[in-house]
Amino acid sequence: MKARQVTWVERDEADRYRRISRLGGADFNHTIIEAIMNMHHGVCRYWMIYDGAPVWIVLDTRPGAAYLRAEHDQGEPDMLLSLAAASGKSGTK
Repeated sequence: MKARQVTWVERDEADRYRRISRLGGADFNHTIIEAIMNMHHGVCRYWMIYDGAPVWIVLDTRPGAAYLRAEHDQGEPDMLLSLAAASGKSGTK
């Protein structure tokens, strides 16, 4: 299974909770649905750097709909949200 480093996220400004709509890195740019499906079907895993250390991004389903969060998030899943905005994004699908 391929592992990809997430370096940016794009948030949906139209969503009242400003949920992540896309994420990407040096060689990819996925919608949140693509990322969830990739993880669910074992196509690839995602990871990020947080406080200078690598952290896996995991698929979670509580409460309700599936979403992504950092493996070590305590309480509110906000580590992934701490990544830089997508303004400098690069990569391909």
